[in-house]
Amino acid sequence: MNNKENGVGSETVIHVPIAPKTGSEASAVNQASSTSRVLWIGAYAVLMVLIGLRLPLVRRHLTDGVPVEVKSGLGDDRLLNLSMTVGTVLFFLVYAVIMCLYFSLAGFLDKRLVPGKAVIGGRLKVGIFFVIPVLATVPVNLFSLALGIVQPRDVPGYWFYFPSMAFLALALFYRHWRSFPPGRKCLVVLSALGLSTILALG
Repeated sequence: MNNKENGVGSETVIHVPIAPKTGSEASAVNQASSTSRVLWIGAYAVLMVLIGLRLPLVRRHLTDGVPVEVKSGLGDDRLLNLSMTVGTVLFFLVYAVIMCLYFSLAGFLDKRLVPGKAVIGGRLKVGIFFVIPVLATVPVNLFSLALGIVQPRDVPGYWFYFPSMAFLALALFYRHWRSFPPGRKCLVVLSALGLSTILALG
């Protein structure tokens, strides 16, 4: 509305109050983020501890795999032990880097593909693409450590575990992606299956 007084134009501004966000809307905004960083760090740390505890098994496996001709050719057990130690350390370092890249990929999917999160204790946020890599790594290494197995893939049911675990995670977090369009739903399912089985194939 424009009023003119003494040749000077004036303008009346009407302010319309904005309704505050409802509890459900605020909750949706709060949950649309990545899994809490402390959980990522904790899961990676636990995994590395389990790998560290498995190193004696790896070292014994490497030693047993050395042909008798090579052992006799070296002639010195100290040289063999040194080479096995170097191989074990390299295994740990390479595995640590691979797991870092794997968790980084999972974190990307966790933040971009299914942003909805479950909240634990009112503070910690957990997403489906955090649960899948944890279930694909920690129980397998714990099982291998408990039974003294270097190659868990030789255990019956190994190949069935990974896709079944992915479907379980998809079911638990279904409410966070059930409203997606069909194309994105297919992408979520394929990404979950791929993320769960990529380590089994490696």
